[in-house]
Formats: sequence, C-alpha cells, structure tokens
Amino acid sequence: MSIGVVIVEPRLYINVGYVARIMKNFGVTKLFLIDPSYDAEKANKYAMHGRDILDSATITNLNELRKCSKLLVGTTALKGSTRLNVLRDTIATDQLAALVNALPKVENVSIILGRESSGLKNRELEICDLVVAIETGTRYRTMNISHALGIILYEIYKQEARSISGTITNKKPKPASRLETDLLIKYVSAAAEGAGYDIHKRHLLDSAVKRLVAKANPSSKEVMLMVSLFRKCVIRMNRGIYLPANGAR
Repeated sequence: MSIGVVIVEPRLYINVGYVARIMKNFGVTKLFLIDPSYDAEKANKYAMHGRDILDSATITNLNELRKCSKLLVGTTALKGSTRLNVLRDTIATDQLAALVNALPKVENVSIILGRESSGLKNRELEICDLVVAIETGTRYRTMNISHALGIILYEIYKQEARSISGTITNKKPKPASRLETDLLIKYVSAAAEGAGYDIHKRHLLDSAVKRLVAKANPSSKEVMLMVSLFRKCVIRMNRGIYLPANGAR
C-alpha cells in the first residue's frame, strides 16, 4: 500500500518537523497539509533527515484526498460515548494495520492528523472511512500528533513484516474501488430516502455504511452485488411496485 500523512491546520513548527522525521523513519514520503500556518524554516530544523518530505509537501483538502485514497483514516482521542455516535466509532491500531496490509500495493491510504489543540471536527470525521484511536490505559488519551503517528506507522509496518515473512499462495479477489463503494453508499442513501427513513439520521446511516464497508474490505463483486440490490429497490420504490419474496403481486 502507499501511505500518505495529512495534517489539518498545522500551526506548531515543532510538531510538523517531528511528523516529517517520523515519516522518514518508516519510509513514508507523502505529506499533505490542509490550511497550514507554521514557520517552515524552523520546522526544517526539527525534521532532521525528513526535510525533503517537508519540501515536497502538498497543500490540499479532504474532499480531494478522498477521491484518490482507498482509505481515508481519521484519528481521535475522543471516542463516542453512545451507540448513535457513529462518527467517533473507532478501531484500534492493530485492526487498522490488518486492514491496510490487506490492500493491494497500488492502493492509497491517507492517515489524517488533527489540530494540535482540538483534533478533528465531526464534519471532518464524517468524510473519513475509518477512525482510529490509541488506547493509553489511562483517562488522558490525548497524544502529540507525531507520537500518535509513530505508533500507527509502527503497527502497520510491524504487521507488514510478518505478512512478508509468510507464504501467501491464495489469489485474492479484486477489491472494490472507491467509485464502487461510493456508488453503494449513494444507493443505500437513495433507498433510505425512498423508504422514508428519518432525515436527521441519514447522514449517520451514510457514515455507518462507509465504516462498515471500510472495515470489511469487500471485493468488487461483493459491492456490485449490493449495488444491484439497492438499485433495484430504489427503482421499484420510485415506481410504487412491491413484490413479495415469492415474486407474486
């Protein structure tokens, strides 16, 4: 897989420098910045051998990154306290590592680090496919973004090394593309609208489907079968047609 690191609204040059340094440690070279405002010259001093990563960083936004990423992974220290808080339904670092390492090498994964002061907002987590949290074993779970990134990358590359050492002979099915999974989400949303699903819950439903698909890492065939099902449901609802299971009207 190809991993990119994203920093949202970076302001502290020390943190930006340390992020680049951690990236260099693990051979990750793609750094993306969203609305940056830091002293680049001072950040270089803390990047050490990762200065080239800072020099080649790209300024972008989450919507553009979603288009070119198989997985957009948010990070948070604030987990959801209720079952309805789908946006902050998190997975552990080892779960993320397993999902990332199951992807073909050509796929892009973007790890998003939030603001140093307040992390990622709900509207940003809503764009993400998955959200990862690091268990510290204490009530104080907030970590420096560079430290958190180091733990996440270590877990990913530790599992990658294990998978390389093993012998893999089974041919894996073609994974679903971003276009295919987005199409599934679109038809689920359309089916919900046609069924009269509560308007205020629809964005949560979209997020739940997005998380479910990302965790399952389904094949192209599996996703397109689901697309065909929901598409047929939408068509029949629009026509006012109902067919029981046995096909009789």
